[in-house]
Amino acid sequence: MNADETRLDQPTATGAAGVTPRKIRKPLVEAEFLAAACAIVERDGLAGLALRPLAQALDVSVTVLTNRYGARLDVIAAIGRAACAEEQRLFAPWRRRIAALGTLTPQTAADLAEALLDQLAGRERAFSLLFVEMVQACAWDESLRPLFRPWFDARGAFWDAFGARCGMPRELLASGLLNGYFVDELAFAIALGEGPAYRLLRRIGLRRLFAGLRADVGPSDDAALFALLVDDLEYPSDALAVMHGAALAPDWRGEAARASAVLIATRGVGAVTHRAIAAAAGVPHTTLAYRFPMQQDLVIAGLEHIISNTLQSVARGDYKPLGTMEPTDDERGYGVGPATFAVAIAAARMPALVPCAADMRRRRGINLHRILEQRGQTAFGIDALAAQVIAIGAIGATNAAALHAGGGVERSLGAAVDWARQRAAERPAATPPR
Repeated sequence: MNADETRLDQPTATGAAGVTPRKIRKPLVEAEFLAAACAIVERDGLAGLALRPLAQALDVSVTVLTNRYGARLDVIAAIGRAACAEEQRLFAPWRRRIAALGTLTPQTAADLAEALLDQLAGRERAFSLLFVEMVQACAWDESLRPLFRPWFDARGAFWDAFGARCGMPRELLASGLLNGYFVDELAFAIALGEGPAYRLLRRIGLRRLFAGLRADVGPSDDAALFALLVDDLEYPSDALAVMHGAALAPDWRGEAARASAVLIATRGVGAVTHRAIAAAAGVPHTTLAYRFPMQQDLVIAGLEHIISNTLQSVARGDYKPLGTMEPTDDERGYGVGPATFAVAIAAARMPALVPCAADMRRRRGINLHRILEQRGQTAFGIDALAAQVIAIGAIGATNAAALHAGGGVERSLGAAVDWARQRAAERPAATPPR
């Protein structure tokens, strides 16, 4: 072993008895740096990615870390550069496959996308959690955006090239809908990936996505299978469940639920603490903890508040589909898209939220389908399954809007409906019976 390979905790040859030996510095290898960051985020979320735990994971002092990279943002920038290099390595085989295949049929595209999602959510789980956590945090932390954007752009460029091989319209890709689909689906794949009902639901969704969204393309029993799978992902009887349409309490409990809703949608599940909610609701910490003993109880209350507001807004006809929530908005649904994305991410670390994430995933597109019916836009083969596919893409595009110039919910929805209309016009006319 040469000097460069010496462990940092190995004593120097001249260390006197009873004296703590000086640690010998070793080069910080980017692969180890990224792996340590991913492990911390997988365990504690992006909020846990601080200098001290990172230094401990690398077996160096905080001083060594800051001397090499600088402050926390400089460290995150270095992690982002390492992630970009890893992204290129991971996706190189997929780029070669796509280049060799040329034009992709809808079935081949769906098969490839499913296999890639399996890899990202399985073997590359920690790496993918860092990715979705960064997407989420960039919605509110402007300082992170320039550090993460190169990695995000690299992922988006891959899906744009993939979609182009499938013949997807340029406007659909430019709207961010395809990249958004895989941003949103990746979070759920990490939390739910081993469940057979989820995997089948994802599979028929991918088939529909690459077939052009039309209900009359692909296996004829997809609609029936979709309904069965939606039922299969219902809450188990003993699971912590969100009540859809729960009454909004007028007292401090309702204020606590509202505060939780705002934090989930604008700062993620990790921001929902008893201290923060007690202060917002104006009640003692002990009073709040008696009614909501666990963090997950506050999360459920916040989701019920969001969903109740959403259902009321849809009933009134003034719901803005999937829209994000501004921190000053005290009335609306508080961003059902960002909130459910946040729950999917949190479920990777909080097993009690996995059934809730499954419920959020199975219900994707329910409200959007009603809105498209109100707009008269379901005549192009957009059934409940197609609406779910569109909703997943639009939610992902919305959550990543801070990173994708020109993207967002209305553009992605418009591009999806236009594509369905175009595919419907391409359908050969039926031959009249003789």
